[in-house]
Amino acid sequence: RFKEGIPLTSSLKNDAMKTRHWVSLQTLTGVTFDTSLKTLCLGDIFAMDLAAYTTDVEEIINEAAQEGKIEKELGLIEVAWRNKTLLLMKYKKDGVDRGTVLQQSEEIKMELEDNMLNLQTISASRFVGNFVDTVRSWEKTLNIVAECLEEWYVVQRKWQYLEGIFIGAEDIRMQLPEEAKKFDSIDKNFRAIMAATIKNPNIVEACTSDNRLGVLNGLSDKLDMCQKSLSDYLDTKRAAFPRFFFISDDELLSVLGSSDPTAIQVHLLKLFDNVKGFKFGRNNKVVEEMSSQEKESYKLVTPSPVDGPVEQWMTAAEDEMHVSLRIITKEGVFIYAQHARTEWLKIVLGMTGLVGSQIWWTWEVEDTFRQVLEGNKYAMKELESRLTGQLNDLVAMVRAPLDKITRKKVNTLLIIDVHARDIVDGFVRESVLNAKEFAWESQLRFYWDRDVDDCVIRQCTGSFRYGYEYMGLNGRLVITPLTDRCYMTLSQALTFKLGGSPAGPAGTGKTETVKDLAKSLALPCFVINCGDGLDYKAMASIFSGLVQAGAWGCFDEFNRINIEVLSVV
Repeated sequence: RFKEGIPLTSSLKNDAMKTRHWVSLQTLTGVTFDTSLKTLCLGDIFAMDLAAYTTDVEEIINEAAQEGKIEKELGLIEVAWRNKTLLLMKYKKDGVDRGTVLQQSEEIKMELEDNMLNLQTISASRFVGNFVDTVRSWEKTLNIVAECLEEWYVVQRKWQYLEGIFIGAEDIRMQLPEEAKKFDSIDKNFRAIMAATIKNPNIVEACTSDNRLGVLNGLSDKLDMCQKSLSDYLDTKRAAFPRFFFISDDELLSVLGSSDPTAIQVHLLKLFDNVKGFKFGRNNKVVEEMSSQEKESYKLVTPSPVDGPVEQWMTAAEDEMHVSLRIITKEGVFIYAQHARTEWLKIVLGMTGLVGSQIWWTWEVEDTFRQVLEGNKYAMKELESRLTGQLNDLVAMVRAPLDKITRKKVNTLLIIDVHARDIVDGFVRESVLNAKEFAWESQLRFYWDRDVDDCVIRQCTGSFRYGYEYMGLNGRLVITPLTDRCYMTLSQALTFKLGGSPAGPAGTGKTETVKDLAKSLALPCFVINCGDGLDYKAMASIFSGLVQAGAWGCFDEFNRINIEVLSVV
């Protein structure tokens, strides 16, 4: 019998056997001995007759082993978190020390997740009974630590963003005194939390003492309110100068927070189609010139004053751009007949060269139709050879040495001229003899309308006013029959107050066609690449900007917007 019990006796030597397990063994076998094991002797082992209770003894030994593992795991968790500290770093902005902040730590995050998973596994074990309070306590502690750290990083991110705005920019503090006061109080609380953390960076104590999670939640809500007030303030600025909808909050703040008017320069290309720079005069008190990316520039007829808030003088500059370009265009169109065409092209603005050529070409074609009606059968052929002659003049110009700007003008006008000649060529081939025929009605036709004293563009039933958005020398598309059909479809859609949706494979020029039609009409066209990131608020601000600025929006990959957002749109 004893021999059969030897393996069990051997197993009882397990270090995991604690007093409670020996008490269980005494209860099972009915043999009493000192559980400190100092007086356990061979007689007691014989008396226990272990072989009679094989299964039950094995169960006690197994329980001891499993509980030993749990105890070891809990011990490791305790040691790990007793000594774990938060990683802190200096926060600098523009080279200036702005205090101490938490450093993101993937290691801490991973360890938290691992330990929380371990505790879940332990609490699901049937041997957890003796440790249930400890496990619950650690589960609660680590949950608070995880939540607290997450909230801490959120608050810190919001604080860093707003701190750069309210602490740095005096102009914004003056514009938003209430919000500045609120932020000062938040700033004080946040810095106090960081100061306490520097003194005691232990992660568990930092996250569980002084209702830290509650305090951080409160700070987060207050920061959100500050952020909302700031957004409302930015919206008033955007409503005053709608093109501000096309730059981000940070970019707009950098403009509003600076009293230097030249701070706007870096954002001009996002605000206008092709205005890269303003030339300021009289100690930055007026805008005198605008220049494009290609370094072409023109003088404003009346220098636009720079006084008052930025949105005010930018609106004045935009209005002056339209007024000046209208006068420059009218003058350019008027002097066309007084110069050789190649000389005229050198002295006018690039965009005036294009629109002027198209206005005169439209007049020439319609004049030719009149001559045909009056009996000159060869009038259209004569026009075609005249247009071919103009093309050859431009080709000769391209071959001669030219400065960069004139070369770009000639290149772009060549594209427009080739198309104009091809259309007249088609009229000759197909015997189109009347201005009322669809072949002519369906073209983009440019007129200087004396009644409204403005440039008007007509196509089929559509009639559009020229937009006078400065285009610089940003080039034009080669016009194919398909491009013509797209233009016609889009212009008719606009006439009926509808939108247009060019469809086709990638890289076939859908966006470029829309942009090119906008260039023809001298309207600003903003291209937006859509994706999951566009929520209804972002869409709202884009639409607000487009509608108020009188601009076109070209939404690429429109179908990638989330269904919920699309339904609102």
